[in-house]
Amino acid sequence: MFEAPDSTPSPRSFDASSLDRMSEAEIDALPFGVIALDDEGTILRFNLYESLLARLDRNQVLGRSFFNEIARCTRGPAFEGRFQAFAAEPSRRSAERFPFVFDFAFGAQDVVVEITRGSVDDRFYLLVNRTRVTSPRAGIPKEILAAEQVALAPGERDLGVRRDASEMRVVEIPWSMLSALRATCERLAPESWPLLCQEWGVQWGRRAAVDLEAEAIQAHARSLRELSMRKVAELFSDHLRMQGWGRTSFDFAASADGLIAMEVERSALSESTRVVGLRAAADTPAGFACHLLAGCLGALLTHVAGRRLVVREVACASTKPLLEGAPAPACCRFVGVAERRRKDLESALESGARDLASVRAALRSSGRGE
Repeated sequence: MFEAPDSTPSPRSFDASSLDRMSEAEIDALPFGVIALDDEGTILRFNLYESLLARLDRNQVLGRSFFNEIARCTRGPAFEGRFQAFAAEPSRRSAERFPFVFDFAFGAQDVVVEITRGSVDDRFYLLVNRTRVTSPRAGIPKEILAAEQVALAPGERDLGVRRDASEMRVVEIPWSMLSALRATCERLAPESWPLLCQEWGVQWGRRAAVDLEAEAIQAHARSLRELSMRKVAELFSDHLRMQGWGRTSFDFAASADGLIAMEVERSALSESTRVVGLRAAADTPAGFACHLLAGCLGALLTHVAGRRLVVREVACASTKPLLEGAPAPACCRFVGVAERRRKDLESALESGARDLASVRAALRSSGRGE
């Protein structure tokens, strides 16, 4: 059973008036469910957090009736009646807030729902904050349980659709695709591809953080920010390892200096680079291959810490050493610092710092060590 403490993120303090201006990527990064409906209850938007906790693919719920097809347990005065009254309210109240219980085949979820108006006429948002997750409740008729993914898209496996344990669609990325990505970047944008991959990784990491929030609730009955950083690191390492990216380990020994070190053994990104013969001619940041992972790690740490952290790769197994006959790094190494120390970290890398000790020394010499 999961019981949320007072620190659980809540929509109550969220500026709901900004929702219509937010992109899908931005609402996907929110730590609570967001569902947009028209005045008849048709689903217009459905964010990643809600998809994960409801185990429903948003592509299969968009355009369907929330009350009649997706969340059938909401039919009646306790939820649908409130929504209809709110939508028809001539005084146009800004919000309606109430507790409810969603009943799924896999379990029950106690929630607090906030209905608010969008900036577009006849658009409304449901902000859904989970407060408790339990086993299925006894005596709930099957016909009022929330929809299951398998019923929304029957026969999709025969069409080449694969899903994970949370019913999210997954695609297996061939090894050759990673190699082709690096080769294309090297040919078309040799100077800017590290920045592109870094930002791509940040966007990936923000979504991975939402994935991990759902995993933390299921595995530890707590949100990520309620877990120790070491437990979060363990969750994330398992997450990447199961996806085939390599084994990630975290070192918090230098956290008093504001540094977090990470290593990735058998990085899929660095090894795909070597396979196609694109191994960098020198051990420089521009020649590293794992900017995508660096961005992802930075976004995850930012989510958990509640403040902006940046991660940079300091040594990559894909690089060719400067000295003839010297071994390449056995694994890819990364260092994370607070955003305000980004320039100091990048300066340290440009000056040749390639491990935690040398980065720490460079930051201390800059006069901004913590």
